Amino acid sequence: MVFMGADTIENNAPLDEAALADIVEMKKVGSGGHLNIFAQVHGLGVPRRYHIGIDDGVEVPKDQQDPVGGRALAHFIESSLMKVKHRRKDHSMLVLWGHAYDFALGRAPTRRGSIDALDFAELRGVLLALQDKMLAWYGGRERPKIDLLGFDACDLASVEMACQLHPFVDYLLGSQIGIPIPGWPYDRVLDRLQKPKDRLMYPAEAGSYVVRRFCESYKALSPVSLTLLDLAQTDELRARAELLALTLASAIGEPYARERIAELFSRSQTAEGKPYVDVADLCLNLVRESGDALVIEAARALGDFLASPRPPLVGCSQTGQGRPFVIEHGRNAGETARLNGVSLYAPHVVPNHDFDAVRCLYQNFVFAQETRWSGLVHTLARLS
Repeated sequence: MVFMGADTIENNAPLDEAALADIVEMKKVGSGGHLNIFAQVHGLGVPRRYHIGIDDGVEVPKDQQDPVGGRALAHFIESSLMKVKHRRKDHSMLVLWGHAYDFALGRAPTRRGSIDALDFAELRGVLLALQDKMLAWYGGRERPKIDLLGFDACDLASVEMACQLHPFVDYLLGSQIGIPIPGWPYDRVLDRLQKPKDRLMYPAEAGSYVVRRFCESYKALSPVSLTLLDLAQTDELRARAELLALTLASAIGEPYARERIAELFSRSQTAEGKPYVDVADLCLNLVRESGDALVIEAARALGDFLASPRPPLVGCSQTGQGRPFVIEHGRNAGETARLNGVSLYAPHVVPNHDFDAVRCLYQNFVFAQETRWSGLVHTLARLS
C-alpha cells in the first residue's frame, strides 16, 4: 500500500511527475497471485485510488478524500485490506510517500487555503484505530501489526520514529537523509516480491531487499542511505538513549563541557542543513572526546547496542530473529560514510534553526514525552 502526497509545495520540488512515474513502475509488475499492490495519490486533482494491475484507478469517494488528521490515509489502508480479505497470517507493507519536514508528512492544501500536514502524533492515532479494527476482523487477543512501514520521504530513520511506531509496526524502513525525487525503484522491488526465488520472502528479508535495491539505484553523485530497523527492540533503545540524555544533561551544567559536547554533536550531523545527528557516530565522538566518565559509559552502551551483532540464530533469516536493531543499513557514497543507520533530533547543529517554531510538533513524539532528550537538545539550542 503506497499512500502518495504529491502536492506541490512552495520552495520544494514538484512531485506530480514523480508520482505518475512511480505508478508506471508499479504497473510494470501489477497485482496477481500472492501480491496485491494498492496506491492512492493526492495532489493531482481529485484523489485517485489504484489496485495496480486490476483497475486504471478510480476517484476516491468524497467522504474519504479529506487528508486532515490522517482520515484519508485511514480509509485507504482499511479499504485495501478489506478488498483482498486480508487475514492475520498475511503480510502487509505500507509506504508513505511525499515531502516530509518539520515532523510532518504528506502536506496538502485544506479548504481554508492553508497547508495541512499529517504529523506523527496523528499517524500514531491512525495506526491505533486501524489496529483496533484489525483485531475485530481477525479475532483473538494479540494485537495485529503492519509488518513493514516504509517512508519514501526524507530524514525518518530516527529513534523518535521507532518509538512512535513500534506498538503498531514490526519493521521500519527509512532514510537518515534526503530521498532523491525518483524515490524507490518500485519496479525492481515489486518484481522480486511477485517472482520470488524458491520461496516467498518474509518481512525482514523483504526490507533488506528494498535497502539494497534502493542504494544501488543511485550513483554516488546522488548520495542516498536507507535503513531497516527492528522495532521489537525499541524499548531497549529508548532506555539506553534516556540514560545518555541524563548523563549529558548533567555534564552540560559546566560551561566548558557544554561547549565540547555541543561541538561533538555538530561533528555527528547527518547532512548539511539537517537538524539531526547520527546516533552511533555521536556515541563514538562522546566516548573518545567528552572526558566525562558517566557520559562515556552511557554513550558506549548505546553505541554498542546499535553496532554490535547479536548471537546468530541458525535458520531464523525468515523471521529476522537474532539480528541487531539496525538490521540492514545501506549507503552509496563516501559522503554518507559516517552514517550508521539511525538519527536523533539536535536543532543546534543547524545555525539559526527556528527550533521554537516546531518544538510543539516535536513534543508530539512519544520519545520526546518519555525521555529527557527534548530538554537536553533544546537547552543546547538555547545556549548555542
